[in-house]
Amino acid sequence: MKIKCIETKATNFNLEEVNTITSNNFDYNFGGHGLKLNEVYNVIGMLLYKDTKYLYYLIDINNKPYWFPNELFLIIDNNVPENWNFNIFNKSIDDDIYMIFGYKELCFDEEHYNQLIEREKDALNIYFKNKR
Repeated sequence: MKIKCIETKATNFNLEEVNTITSNNFDYNFGGHGLKLNEVYNVIGMLLYKDTKYLYYLIDINNKPYWFPNELFLIIDNNVPENWNFNIFNKSIDDDIYMIFGYKELCFDEEHYNQLIEREKDALNIYFKNKR
């Protein structure tokens, strides 16, 4: 699956439905995110949080995985890899994630998501193995 960045700012986001930012002035091009306008990205995973209507894409920027709201992108190739999996995480009230698509560990290892956010070495190794 490939997406093209059409916006780097959260200007049009409904902040009641986005759990990752607190201001419509937020710019995903700055602050270490490095999202580039008109750049094409491969999607490594997708998730939906329980408290949002925005789908989030897992993409690679400067060899680092980041989750970005779908409103920043246009889908240019909607084919997903054959090895993608799907899981629903509505078992626990404590879980922020409702559903997730992507490689096996992302979907079925409940710690992998957090380890990826924390940039833990083992999680990054799994991510890069599946990115190929």
